[in-house]
Amino acid sequence: MLKKIAIAVMALIGLAILVPGGPAMAQNRNTPVARIILVDFDRVSRESLVGKDIAAQMESHRVDLEKKARAIQQELKAEEEELKKQRNIISPEAFQQRVQALQRKAQAKQTEINGLGQQARRAMQQAQLEVQRVLRPIVKKIMDERGANMVMDKALVSQHAAGLDITTEVIERLDQAMPSFDVQLPKIRQEEAAAPAQ
Repeated sequence: MLKKIAIAVMALIGLAILVPGGPAMAQNRNTPVARIILVDFDRVSRESLVGKDIAAQMESHRVDLEKKARAIQQELKAEEEELKKQRNIISPEAFQQRVQALQRKAQAKQTEINGLGQQARRAMQQAQLEVQRVLRPIVKKIMDERGANMVMDKALVSQHAAGLDITTEVIERLDQAMPSFDVQLPKIRQEEAAAPAQ
């Protein structure tokens, strides 16, 4: 008899949970319905005027940095060749001192190149933050206009209904608000390869 009562009570509890207006439904009434819009942020970065402008500046800087690295490499190689020629002319101690000086110079130049690369990465991060500062209110305004309460990156979504992707509209508004940005890249002084020491 007690077993039958326990089963009946469990069945009533189960029904209370499932019946509309039960405790589960009371919790759902407080949860807003998700109204989602999608933005392809990678596409915004690639196709917006400011994204293209920043990418062009970074590419130009990368090319300049590579030129500088090659010039330094040629300079050091020329000095090394000249040092090899002097090996049998100067004393072993003097030769060793010059080898160590060349090694220190090579390390200093490599540190300089690495430093310029790090400065460029920081400048790129700063540029991206500035674009985000302008982009956020644009996306928020479109959210409000569409009655959306959530934005998702399109890269995280495998399928979606038509009309949810607002990327083109975001790009158009960003192009108007921020067509370019001057990335504060470190200046690279291109040096002529030094003539070998005599």
